[in-house]
Amino acid sequence: MSRRGARLALFAIATSFAVAAEAQPGRPPARPGPARTVPGATAPTNLRARVGTDHAARLIRSGDPDERIRGIQRAASIGTPEAIALLVESLERSPQIKADTRALVVMARGLARFADQERARAGLLAIVGTGNPGLVGRLPTSRSPSGSDALEEGDPIARAELARDVAAIALARGGGDRALEALYGAARGGGSGQGAALRALALYPPRDPGFFGTAGGATPPAVVRLLGQLGDLRALDVLHAAARSNDVNVRAAAIVSLAELGDTRATLLARTAIAESDIRLRAASGEAFILLAAPERFKATAAIVADDATTAIGLKMAERVFSPEITTLVAARAWEHPDRELRVAAVRALGRSPDPAAAKALVAPQLLGDPELAYYAVHALARSPAPNAGALIGGLLPTRLSTLAARAYVVRALMRGERTSTSDDAVFRLARSRAPAERALGVFARVALDDAAATDFIDDADARVRRAAAMASTARRGSSTLTRALLARLAKEEDPITRQVLALALAGGDPDGAVKTSILVERAESAGGDAPLAALALARRADESTSRKIGPLLGSKDPVLRAHAARGLGLASLPDAAGRLAELYAYETDVEVRRAAIAAIAARTADANAPARKATLELAAELDPDGPVRQTARRALAGATTAFADPAVHEVAWLRLTRVDGGAPGEAFAGSVVRSDGVAIPIAFDEEGFAVVPGLPPGEARLVLAPRLPAYTETKR
Repeated sequence: MSRRGARLALFAIATSFAVAAEAQPGRPPARPGPARTVPGATAPTNLRARVGTDHAARLIRSGDPDERIRGIQRAASIGTPEAIALLVESLERSPQIKADTRALVVMARGLARFADQERARAGLLAIVGTGNPGLVGRLPTSRSPSGSDALEEGDPIARAELARDVAAIALARGGGDRALEALYGAARGGGSGQGAALRALALYPPRDPGFFGTAGGATPPAVVRLLGQLGDLRALDVLHAAARSNDVNVRAAAIVSLAELGDTRATLLARTAIAESDIRLRAASGEAFILLAAPERFKATAAIVADDATTAIGLKMAERVFSPEITTLVAARAWEHPDRELRVAAVRALGRSPDPAAAKALVAPQLLGDPELAYYAVHALARSPAPNAGALIGGLLPTRLSTLAARAYVVRALMRGERTSTSDDAVFRLARSRAPAERALGVFARVALDDAAATDFIDDADARVRRAAAMASTARRGSSTLTRALLARLAKEEDPITRQVLALALAGGDPDGAVKTSILVERAESAGGDAPLAALALARRADESTSRKIGPLLGSKDPVLRAHAARGLGLASLPDAAGRLAELYAYETDVEVRRAAIAAIAARTADANAPARKATLELAAELDPDGPVRQTARRALAGATTAFADPAVHEVAWLRLTRVDGGAPGEAFAGSVVRSDGVAIPIAFDEEGFAVVPGLPPGEARLVLAPRLPAYTETKR
C-alpha cells in the first residue's frame, strides 16, 4: 500500500462530512491517515450527521481493514452522541477491530476529544485494558490482485501498547476525576494496561486531596513506586500503610518511595528493615539512607558490599557513597572476587569515587595484568573525579599499556580539560611512529585535541590514518571547509571502512549536492554504518524525479533508517513531504522515528497551512506518549521556527569490540553510534577493537554494528 495519501485522508477528517479521496492517476490507493483529535470548524447538521453516521457504520462493518479505519475516522469527525456510541459499540462487539492494532490507535485518537463523556470513557478504558495480539492480530491491510492478503506492517504488540498509551493519556488529561479513578484502578489491578495507566498518571497526576486513599496493603509495588516518583505528599498515608504490608516487595517499594518524598520517617523504617535477612529489604533500606543522606548510609553500604549475598547491590550503592572503608572493600572485590562481572562492577565503582585511594587501586597489578580488566580500569581512570587520576594515566604512557593510556588521556583531556606537556609529548609522539596502528592513534589524538587539522591527514596514504582523522574531527564543531574536504575524499575513497567513516560529513544533509544521487541510493541500501546519513541526504534532495526512492526508506524495517529519511524530508522540496511525514507518524511505534517525523514536520514552515502538518502536530502535542515529541509539536504550533539549541557540553564514548573468545578483532570494523539526538554517526573500530567517539551530545547513545555477511556465490548443480 502507498504511504502517499495522508494529505487527502487528513483533509477528510477535518471536514464534518468527509468524502472518499479519489485515486490520482499513476498513484496507488491512499492509506488512511491519522484521526484528528480536535473538533472540526463546523458542527454537522442533523441530516448530515445522520447520513454520515450511517455511512461510517457501513465502513466500520466492512471486511477491508482500511475501510474500517476510514469508518472510525468519519464517526470521530462527526462527534455526535450517536457517532460516539457507534465507535464504542464497534469496539466492544467487533473482533476484527479488537485484533487490528491500527484500528485501536485510530479509535483511541478518535475518542480522545470526547473523554469527558461517559460513553467515550468506557471505550478508552476498554482500549487501555486490551490485551496484546498474537500472530492473528496481524490482519490483512490490503488485498493483492491474486487474492492473497498482505499482513499488517510493523509490530502489532508495540502498536497495541501505543494505543493503550494514547487512550490512557486521553483519560488522564481530559476525563476528570472518574477517569482518573478508573486509571488508578487499572494501575492497581495490574494486567496489560498497568504500564499505560502508570505513565498517564505520572504525566497528569490527580489534583484532589485524598485521591490516593489511605489503605496501602493491597497496592502493588509498581503503584507504590509511582506514588514516590510523583512527588505528591498526599500519598504519604498510603505509603506508610504499604510500609506495614506483609508483602516484602510492597514494603521495600514503600520505604524507597517515602525516602524519595523526603519523609525522614523512612529512616526509622530502614533501620528496622536493614537488620532483616531479606535482600530486598536490605537493598531498599540502603537506598533510603542514600536518598535521605542519612549518616547510616556509609555503614550500610560497607555492610552490603561485604556480604557475598548482596555484593552486587552494594557495588551499585558504592558508586554514590564514598569513604575509606568502602574504597578498601570495593578494591578487594575488584582485585580478587571470583565473579568476573562483579570485578568489573567494582572497577566501575572505583572509577566513580573522588577518593585518591580509589584511583590508585585501579592501577594495581591484579587489574592491569589482565588484558580485559586493564581496559575497564584505565577506562575508569579516564573519567574518574579523583585528583590523581590524570597523573596515574601519565604514568602508564611509557609502559606496555601506552596505547590504552593514550586513549584514556585523550578522553580525559576532552572531558575534563586536564592536559600536561609531558603527556602531550608522549601521546603526540605516536603520530611519528613507524607502526601504522600507533601512528593512526597519534593522529587521532592530535586532531581531537586541536593540535592539528583533520584536513592535514585526510589524503594520507594509510586508510587507518584517514579514518582516524575523520573520526577525531567530531571533537570540534565542523566547518564548511572540513565538510567539503571530507566529501571530496569520500568521492574517491576506495577503502570501504574509511568510506563509511567519511560519510559523517553527510550529517548536514549535503545541501550542495557534492555526492552523486546514485551513490547515496547505493549507500542508503547498503546497511552499512553510513546508510542512515545517506538516507538523510537522499531524502533532503528528494523531488518528483527521485520521490520513488523515498518510499522504501520510510517503509524500511530499520527504524534508524526510517528516522533519517524523515529528517531529510523536513528540508526537501518534495511537494507532498508533509503528507508523507504525517502518514509515517500515524502508526509509528518507534519513539525515535516519531521524534524525527515530528521534528521534520515542524521544520516545514513553508507548509504551515497544510492540513496534514497542522493535524499531525496537534495530534502529537496532545496525545503522544513521548515528552520530547509533545514539546517539539507544541513549539511548532506556537510558531517556533528554530530548532532546539545545541548542547554546550559534549560527551566522549570509548567503545571496545571483541571476538566471542574475548580477543581483539584483528581488523577494522564499521558501525554507527546513534546519538541521544537520534543522529547516527558512522564510526570504525581499529584492529585492537577500540573506537573513541568524541563530540556526542549528553544523553543515552547506542551502538549499531554494520553487518558482515559472507559473499554469496551461486552453486550450479
